[in-house]
Amino acid sequence: MGMGTLARTEVGAEGPSELVEAIVYGRASQDRHLLMRSIDDQVTECEAWCRPLGWHVARVIKDANRSASQWRRREREGFEEALSLIDSGRYRGFVTWEPSRAGRDLAVYVQLRAACQRAGVLYLTHGRVYDLSRSDDSFMMGFEFLRAEADANTMRERQLRTVRLNAEKGRPHGRLCYGYRRVYDERTGTLLRQEPDPRTGQIVKDAARDVLAGASLWSVAMALQDAGEPTPMRPWSESPRGWDTYTIRQVLQNPTIAGKRVYRGEVIGDAAWEPLISWEDFQKLQRLFADPARRTKGGGGTPAKTLMVHIARCHSCGRPLRRATMRRKDKADAVKYRCGFRGCYKTTISQPGLDAYVEEVALSWFEQPANLARLTATDGEGWLTQAHAAEEELASLQKRLDEAADHYAAGELALSTLTRIERELRPKVERAQRALVPPITDEHVRALVTAGDVRTAWAKLALAEQRRIIKALFDVRIQQTANRGQNEFEPERVLITPRV
Repeated sequence: MGMGTLARTEVGAEGPSELVEAIVYGRASQDRHLLMRSIDDQVTECEAWCRPLGWHVARVIKDANRSASQWRRREREGFEEALSLIDSGRYRGFVTWEPSRAGRDLAVYVQLRAACQRAGVLYLTHGRVYDLSRSDDSFMMGFEFLRAEADANTMRERQLRTVRLNAEKGRPHGRLCYGYRRVYDERTGTLLRQEPDPRTGQIVKDAARDVLAGASLWSVAMALQDAGEPTPMRPWSESPRGWDTYTIRQVLQNPTIAGKRVYRGEVIGDAAWEPLISWEDFQKLQRLFADPARRTKGGGGTPAKTLMVHIARCHSCGRPLRRATMRRKDKADAVKYRCGFRGCYKTTISQPGLDAYVEEVALSWFEQPANLARLTATDGEGWLTQAHAAEEELASLQKRLDEAADHYAAGELALSTLTRIERELRPKVERAQRALVPPITDEHVRALVTAGDVRTAWAKLALAEQRRIIKALFDVRIQQTANRGQNEFEPERVLITPRV
């Protein structure tokens, strides 16, 4: 029997048939428990269609939990294997329960049709055999795949509409945020509400409180790690991962914990669930995360050996200085801080000299009554209002600088004019940046500056704590020396600016 005779033959029709080696392909979009029950039902019915035709099912291929639309995020390994087998020329038939199992994308049909035409393979679906080398069968199958694609488009539009409506009404949708749990109707399985989880919700509250009080993200993460608390995401079995600074930051940067609904990355309003922390505290956390004073090199790696390593910065390029040992003949080795950035290498300064100088400047600053008042001031809503105004001013100033630079690049502005504009606006930019730094609420800083003897209290602190306080409160820049070859410490090269 030729291919034309078999084309559009209905299962159960009388007439001779020839042996056809066939591939049966089954697919399901959602198979959450990976049981493949619906796929097995598809395969069973496909095998039943093959028997009266005399087709022998030689291969069964399954794609579980795989979408077939153009928006699929995962590859269909099974379908790719089926196309490869069709191209091999060893099979005469390809079987799916319905065309949408093979694909909900017209481009997939074009690919399948070409493969079947090249290898002379017949397509059995809906209980009928189609010869895709015939124009009428090809057109009919093209219409089926086009309809499957339209159904996929409709389903996607409906899902997006549902997501948008849920977002506008503050309802939960998508992945569950750490710190919460969802309550479902036991009979229907319908989502009833999202509410704080008694255990993980308290973890989020405690983490936010500790970070606002001055604790490092690393210390919060290590406390949870030591307690054996499970992480928000299950670790990979090949590479187990516990709590770290990234995980803590990710949890505390999610507006969901402040009772806000997020849609496409933007906060669009209040959510229908109870917040774990206030919106004001959430904003304070984001200010702290954005503050460059909190950024440290690495996390949990080799402890720093000196006070200012990776804290002091090169005034020329702005990058942190590294610690380096200079070997010298007939003399003791000299330990220095140096800029190691390729293309700069402009700054080198004595490590013992800089550490001692910064320490003395910092302690003298702590002992001044005016600075003590600034460090121990009560944090209120006034700073939030000030920070919002500073943000707007900073954006406006930066826009003016950018526009001036664009005009200069286009030849519309003289260099002298651009220099004058920058000289005028830069101090305003720096003042706005300083206004964004939140008031100090760190308990360790308060304890230090309110001690009866600040210098004795400072000497009792561990080096890591001294470094953290210096980094949080001061910006230290080192200028290039004018006396190369000399090893004396030059205090005039050190620029120390309080961050508060």
